[in-house]
Amino acid sequence: METPQTLTFSPLHPTFGAECNGVDFGSPIPPATISKIRSALAKYGVLVFRRAQLDDARHVAFARQLGELDDSIPYLKAGRKHRLAPYTELFDVSNLDDDGNVVSTDSLRWQLGLGNGLFHCDSSFNPRRAGYSVLRAHELPPKGTGGATAFADTRTAYDDLDAETKEKIKDYVVCHSLWHSRRLAAPDCEFLKSMDPEKHFMGRHNLVQIHEASGRTNLYIAHHAHHIEGLDPRESKKMIRYLLGHASKPEYTFEINWENNGDIIIWDNTCVMHKVCKGSFEGRYARDMRRATVHDSSSTAWGLNEKSDFRAGMP
Repeated sequence: METPQTLTFSPLHPTFGAECNGVDFGSPIPPATISKIRSALAKYGVLVFRRAQLDDARHVAFARQLGELDDSIPYLKAGRKHRLAPYTELFDVSNLDDDGNVVSTDSLRWQLGLGNGLFHCDSSFNPRRAGYSVLRAHELPPKGTGGATAFADTRTAYDDLDAETKEKIKDYVVCHSLWHSRRLAAPDCEFLKSMDPEKHFMGRHNLVQIHEASGRTNLYIAHHAHHIEGLDPRESKKMIRYLLGHASKPEYTFEINWENNGDIIIWDNTCVMHKVCKGSFEGRYARDMRRATVHDSSSTAWGLNEKSDFRAGMP
C-alpha cells in the first residue's frame, strides 16, 4: 500500500509561484502525489523542488508521470549528436557544446541561445505547444555569477488589463515563430539575418484563452509572437510590444535562483512565461540544465494548427 506523501507549499510571489516540500524523489512517486503536484501547478503556475537529485533516467520517468513527453531529436539538425543520449526525452538547454565544452560568447550556438533570455513559452512556435516544462540543474555555475530563471504571471497580467483592451484583443490570433525571437535577441547575427520568419512555419494560437486547469483567463503571449492576424503590421507590432511589456512588469514577475545541483523547477507554459537571466558565468562556467517537456493536453494544445509531427529545430 502506498504511503501518502504530505506536501507543503511556500509562496514565492503574491500571485504565483511556490516552493514545494515533501516529495520523496528517492522512490517511485505515488499517483496521489502526482495529482497534488498537478493541482498545485494549476494554482501557482511554477513549482520549485530543492535537492531532488534525480539522474537523467529518473528525470524522464518523473516527467512522464505528468503527461506525454516531447522528443528532442526532431529539433536537431540531421547528423548532429544528442549530448544527453540515450535520453532523447531530455532537451539540452545548457551553455555547453556537443562535446561538453562551455560555448564561446562569439559562437553561433551562443547567439542562437540568446532568445532564451527573452520572456517566452516553450514550443508556442510548434503545431502542438508545450504544457509543463520540467527543468533540472545538473551542474550550476559558481554562486553569484548569475543564471537565475525569471517567470511572468500571464493570468494576473490579463486580469489587470483595462476593459477596453480586453474587448479589443478578445478575438486576436497570434502567429509564433522561433526564428522571430532568435532574431530579436541577436539582431547582428549574420546567420539569423538570412532567416525570414515569414518563410517558415508559425504556430497560430488565440491570444486570450481559458486556462483549463484553473478556469482563469490567460494572456498567451511570448517573444515568439511575430504578428497578429488581420492587423496592420505596425499596429500588430505595437500591440505585441505593449502586451509583452505589460505582462513583464515587476508586479507580475520574479526570479528563482538555482541553489543546488539537483534542483528542479516545473512550470506551466500555458499560464506563465519564463526566461534565463544573464550573468558573468557566460563563456566561463558550465550551466548544464536539462529539460523534459510535457506536451499540452488541453483542448487548445494544437491552437489553430493542423496536427503534425513537425518541429521547428536549430542547426
